Amino acid sequence: MKGSYILVFQLDRPLNAIAIGRLGCFDFVPGYYIYIGSAFGSGGLPARLAYHQRRYKAHPHWHIDYLRPFLNLCEIWTVGGPHRLECSWCELFAANPALQRPVAGFGSRDTGCASHLFFSARRPSLHLLTNTLLNSLNKHVNNGDELQIEVHAYDEDPSNGA
Repeated sequence: MKGSYILVFQLDRPLNAIAIGRLGCFDFVPGYYIYIGSAFGSGGLPARLAYHQRRYKAHPHWHIDYLRPFLNLCEIWTVGGPHRLECSWCELFAANPALQRPVAGFGSRDTGCASHLFFSARRPSLHLLTNTLLNSLNKHVNNGDELQIEVHAYDEDPSNGA
């Protein structure tokens, strides 16, 4: 199944001067980071999510790969189906005053969105994530479209090198 996804991570300590590919070096404060992506290539959502669950990558490919070693995975939200929802989610998150975009251009080379990474000092609420997902579906999904919505919770141990 192909589709779009939201990853919710926690950072438990400050990071200074972390190199994010060609974007440059950035500081990151403790809190929660939301990363938005899509998986419409070979392997679809299962392959992409398995990739993002691995903390370390020998050859980082996406911007999130540079930050991932420091992040604890909390949740994965997915919508499997034919619709690319990532830009809609980015717009909805950007309009929320409780969220910030810590790095302009993060993860958005191929979409034109301002950023696919968002920050919150507090864990994003179920209400925020559910409303974002449902509001985007109201805009993009037609009656009769077949969708698969999943939410997975994780309790990643930062010391295990997952």
